[in-house]
Amino acid sequence: MLSGLALSSSSMGMRRYDYRFSHGGFRSDEIFDSALAVPGRYMLEIARRMLADDPSADWLVLGNPLLPLTSERLKEFLAVSGLKGMGIATDAKGFPVLYLLPRSVIDDYGRFLLLLSTTDAKLDAQLLSAMLEIENIPSIPCGLPAVGRLPGLSSNGWLNGDLRLLSMQLSCKAALKIIETRPDWRDLPFTTYYPMHAGDVLFFCIASKRIEQNLFSKQVVCTSYHDIPEACGSKLEMVPLKLPWIPRDGSVSEMQYFDHSLKRLGPEVTGSQFIVFARLLRLYSHTPFHLIDHARFALGDPMESFEKTIHAQPSAPEALCARPIDKPRVLFHLNGGWTLKNLTDDTFRQAARSLTSLGWEVAVIDRPDLQGNGVTSVDAGEAVSLRREVEASHIFVGVDSFPHHFVRQVMGWPTVGLFGNTKPTNSDATYLRGYRTSCRDLSCNRCGAWYECPLFGGDVCANFAGPERIVADVLDLAQSLYGITV
Repeated sequence: MLSGLALSSSSMGMRRYDYRFSHGGFRSDEIFDSALAVPGRYMLEIARRMLADDPSADWLVLGNPLLPLTSERLKEFLAVSGLKGMGIATDAKGFPVLYLLPRSVIDDYGRFLLLLSTTDAKLDAQLLSAMLEIENIPSIPCGLPAVGRLPGLSSNGWLNGDLRLLSMQLSCKAALKIIETRPDWRDLPFTTYYPMHAGDVLFFCIASKRIEQNLFSKQVVCTSYHDIPEACGSKLEMVPLKLPWIPRDGSVSEMQYFDHSLKRLGPEVTGSQFIVFARLLRLYSHTPFHLIDHARFALGDPMESFEKTIHAQPSAPEALCARPIDKPRVLFHLNGGWTLKNLTDDTFRQAARSLTSLGWEVAVIDRPDLQGNGVTSVDAGEAVSLRREVEASHIFVGVDSFPHHFVRQVMGWPTVGLFGNTKPTNSDATYLRGYRTSCRDLSCNRCGAWYECPLFGGDVCANFAGPERIVADVLDLAQSLYGITV
């Protein structure tokens, strides 16, 4: 649950509000479920909704989104705490349960809620005190026993298996230092931190262009992906991070990587902007929402209707290859970033043999080991070279990875998307004339595994479509878009 109370001194009234994370609907009591939004983003959304419904409210009680709280429980905890002005009610060991804030905090400093740790009441009280220049904002027990250390998956759905929720404490401490040392802190930009993989960077860049209420103006990006923001026309200024991307094997936790990142960026960067962690804080595959939509909510869009989602809007304008069709060309990309997202070499070889026998040129990205028998390997390591190779091809076929998303979401190119252990709905594209997805729609999708199938064993995802389906989709697109017939 997500909850709040609106208090009005003029009417001496209290209005209760209860919301839940949306599982795919857009009811008035549901809030968009974003895997990339910090708890403070939900507090801001709850506050916005309460004030829209009750403009007379001059005090707000905001429940901690990390806990499954109802408005009735908030009312009880508020009474036990005895808070009469701004403050934080806590459990027996200082974990924040609720925040009592004047509406002026929302009106004037709303985005600063994103910097609250939501795990350390004393730290959050220090941040609020520094912001508002009010000494000793209290944090008072409210009668709730100690909630304990948040487990790997909290009761309200937050991921914390690698202690990533502690990343919010790092953001809060850095923000507190800025406010205490810089008189111009109110004018400093907010920077979103989601830098590690090419698809992550791309989705935030695309999201930045599709929203009106953007809380951020910058984005931390690993320098390996420096070309992506420019290639897709991001509205976020890039803050370069000179670190290798985070390993996918779990050897470095998200919180550790964030800590390393802040140190590598250095005090000149971290002291001139407010950096907000945004990295898979909830299960993104739990809902049918696209990761671009997750990013839009994290950046500030309320995402209150289906019409705003990717699946309700057209993709980039569709484009076609200008090459003659007497020698059609198809470009493949096989590497999804982890084993169960990769198309097997054998499936590719069978599909390639069928297509070359029908007169097609077949190219594959960065796989010289697969060259021969009519197949060529091409270099497409950056967006410019990827665009060049794609524009020389009539059809692109790719697994769930950056090339697939860039080719379809940015270029609008005829694409067959291949999905193994990830859900198409979370990272596909709008199904217009030039787009297909191929998978077996197995009920085990999405399993959450990376390297070994938990159902059948082995390192091959059985959800990938077979070569015959891939070839059929390529030929179907070729016929409908280019008039190419076998």
